[in-house]
Amino acid sequence: METESESTKVIEAMKWQIHHTKKQIESLNKAITRIGDVEQLNMKGTLLKTYANQIDTKKGYVILPDYRNQEKVTIYLDTKKSIIDNAETYFHQYHRDKRGLKTIQDNLNKAKTNLQKQITRQKNFDPQDSEQVQLVKKQLIAEDAIKTGILHSSKAPEPAHPRRFYTTDHVLVEVGKNSDQNDHLTLTANKDYYWMHVSELAGSHVVVHSVNPSKQTLLEAANLTAYYSKGRGLKQVPVDVLKVGQLFKPKGAKSGLVMFNGKADTLTVNPDKELAQRLSAKD
Repeated sequence: METESESTKVIEAMKWQIHHTKKQIESLNKAITRIGDVEQLNMKGTLLKTYANQIDTKKGYVILPDYRNQEKVTIYLDTKKSIIDNAETYFHQYHRDKRGLKTIQDNLNKAKTNLQKQITRQKNFDPQDSEQVQLVKKQLIAEDAIKTGILHSSKAPEPAHPRRFYTTDHVLVEVGKNSDQNDHLTLTANKDYYWMHVSELAGSHVVVHSVNPSKQTLLEAANLTAYYSKGRGLKQVPVDVLKVGQLFKPKGAKSGLVMFNGKADTLTVNPDKELAQRLSAKD
């Protein structure tokens, strides 16, 4: 009976893992679609610099010939900035999205490889082979698909407040648990505090309660941001870093959706479960 119970546990964990990896691949594909044509950003920055002396910023947009195919392209402008500064904004977004796209594509390739391995293991699994049952169980524990005898799909009760952590520098970091909580956390935070969210993937809003955090605090907070996102199982996760004051909520936007003005920095981290546990506030 014990062997049968172990086999069932392993079978369910393999099913969960394959389902989770498929959802991961789906999220990464959606992220690639959202990023779109990054080269168009580079093209727009180049056109703005080329025609800088001929553009009227006050209009808020300009229509110029795309040098790649001679078709007309509309380029929107920030009327508060010079043409050159607008061009630099496009270049900054281009380099940011290009880095993000490469990271997402690398993670997608790894996820597809992992999925094939997981499916092959599932097909070859013999629940009557006690040695194989124990071997696969150990593998699944190492891969975080089984946790101390409890299937990974088990969920802890949802906290009434955002998750709270303290970095090595004793800075409070709050991590939203759901969309409504994300909204409240972000929209009520000090405008000079730092804010984080994973690039192009679903995840929690994270607020760093500091106006001048150290590099270590930012890296630890970025790690928490990646861990509490759809990128948890990935090796490299890009995280956007901004000031809370750069954020705004468009009228009628759904819960948890915000946008930002200006530039965002990017930190790429490897989600670390042990770090999250170590920094967790015991309250």
